[in-house]
Amino acid sequence: MMLSRCLIKALLILATASSFLVCSAETRFPNVVTLLVDDLGYRDIGCYGGPVKTPVLDKLAAEGVRFTDFHSGAPVCSPSRATFLTGRNHIRAGVYSVLNEQRHRMHLLRSETTLAEALKDEGYGTAHFGKWHLGMPVNNRDNPTPAEHGFDYWFGLVNGANPTHKDPTNFLRNGKPVGPMKGYSCQLVVDEAIDWLDKKRDASEPFFLNLWFNEPHAVIAAPDKIVSRYGALNNQSAIYNGTIDNTDRAIGRLIAKLEQIGELENTIIHYSSDNGSYRQDRCGKLRGKKGSHYEGGHRVPGIFYWKGKIPGGHVEKEAAGAVDLLPTICGLLGIDKPKGIFLDGSDLTPLLIRNGSFERHQPLFWMNGSTMALRMGDHTLLAPSTARLSFDNAKAKRLLEQTKLALGDDLEKELGGLDLRTRMFNGRFVNREANRLRDEFRAMFHFNEALIPQMKKGGVNRVQLYDLSKDLKQQNDIAKKRPKLVARMKKQANLIYKSVMADAPDWPSK
Repeated sequence: MMLSRCLIKALLILATASSFLVCSAETRFPNVVTLLVDDLGYRDIGCYGGPVKTPVLDKLAAEGVRFTDFHSGAPVCSPSRATFLTGRNHIRAGVYSVLNEQRHRMHLLRSETTLAEALKDEGYGTAHFGKWHLGMPVNNRDNPTPAEHGFDYWFGLVNGANPTHKDPTNFLRNGKPVGPMKGYSCQLVVDEAIDWLDKKRDASEPFFLNLWFNEPHAVIAAPDKIVSRYGALNNQSAIYNGTIDNTDRAIGRLIAKLEQIGELENTIIHYSSDNGSYRQDRCGKLRGKKGSHYEGGHRVPGIFYWKGKIPGGHVEKEAAGAVDLLPTICGLLGIDKPKGIFLDGSDLTPLLIRNGSFERHQPLFWMNGSTMALRMGDHTLLAPSTARLSFDNAKAKRLLEQTKLALGDDLEKELGGLDLRTRMFNGRFVNREANRLRDEFRAMFHFNEALIPQMKKGGVNRVQLYDLSKDLKQQNDIAKKRPKLVARMKKQANLIYKSVMADAPDWPSK
C-alpha cells in the first residue's frame, strides 16, 4: 500500500514539476522530527548568542537554516502548542489561553487536523514524547488524548514534570501512569523515543517524532556536574542554564541514534520554543518576556535541518513562526495541505531550499486574552481588544504585597533573581502562607470561559506601532506618526480577529 501511494505521488510530482521532494520506488518520504522546548528565550542557546553551551543545536543550525525572526504561536504555552500542531490560530483550534485541566473545558478540538494526522494519512508512523498541555481526560472530562490527534504511540505529561525535572512521577504511556522514574525529564523523553525507534516502529514506514521537552520551564533541575559549569549549585540562573545544556545533550543522543540506524540524512528536523523565557535577561535586547505580545514574549529560536536537501549555513531574516510548520512540512514533502481547512500559516519551503519566491498569504497574528499583535513587514502593531475583560488590579497588587510580607527575610532567596510577579508563576515557595497567596494570585489570571461571548464582540481600537528594523527594543511608539499605516494594519487585524472568532468554539463555563 505504501509503495503504490508513493509511486502515484511520484507521477504527480513529475507531471506538475511543482514539488520539492520526489518519491519513487527506491526512496520514501523523509522522517520528520520536531523538537520543542518550554520557556526558552531568544538569547539562551549558543548559536543565538546565549551563554549556554549547546554544541548539538549549534551544529544543526550551522548545517541547516537558522531564523533570526522566528516566532512561537503564542506568548504562552497551550495556545502556542495548538498552533504548532495545526498551522492555525489557536483560538480557531479551541485553545483560548493557558489550560488548567482542573478548571477549563477547553482543549484542542477533535475536529482539528494536526501535523501528526496529516503525516499519518501519508503512511507515517507517529509518536509523541513529553509535555502535552492541550487537554487530557482528567477531572472526569471527556477530552482527547494525543492518540485522538494522530499519534500511534505517546509517552507524555498532562502538563509539567512533577515534582521537578528530576525523578518525575507523573508520566503516562499511552494513557497509563508510568509511576516514579529516575533521571531528568529531557533524558527520559529521549530514552523513550530511542526505545520506540529500536523496538516499536515499523521500519518500512517513515516516522514522525514529536518531542516536547519540559526544560527550562520551572520547577527546574539539572545534574550537578552540568550546573557547576555555569555557577553555584544553588544559583537559579546556573540551574536554568543546566537544564538547557542537559536538553542539548539529550537531543545529541537522539541525533546519534538517527545516524546509527541510517536515518539522519533522511530526516527533517525542526527546533524551536513554545514562547519566550520567563527570565527577562534571556530575551536579549527584546522588550517583554513570556506572556507578553512584545517581541520578548514570542520571538524564539527557529532551526530547520535536512542534510543535503536544505542548504546549510544559511541565516534567514524573513519573519516566520510555528504557525508555518504544518504547511512547510507539507511543502517540503510535496504533499497536499489538509483540504477544506483554513491555515493561518504559510509554506516556508522557498526560504529553506532557497528556490522560488516566498509570499505570506496572511500577516503573522498573535492573540491571548484581551491583547493582540500583528506583523506586516518590519512593523508590528500591538493592541488591546475593545472587548474589556474585567480584572481586579488592586487585588493583584495587594496579594503581591502580602506575599512579600509572608516571605520576609527569605524574599531575595526565594526570588532567585526574578521579580516577584514572575516568580509567582514559576514554582512554589517553601513558605506555606506564601504558597496560599501565590495560588490565589495565579487563579486571578486563569482564562474565564464565561467571557468568550464578550470576546467575540471585540475588535481593535487604540494601538501601538513599532518599526522593528530601527527599534527592536520597541521603545518608540510611532503610531501617531504613521496614521495611514496604522489604519491599514488595524483593518487587517480586525479582519483576522473576526475570522478567528467566527471559527472559535463556545466553551461552557461550568
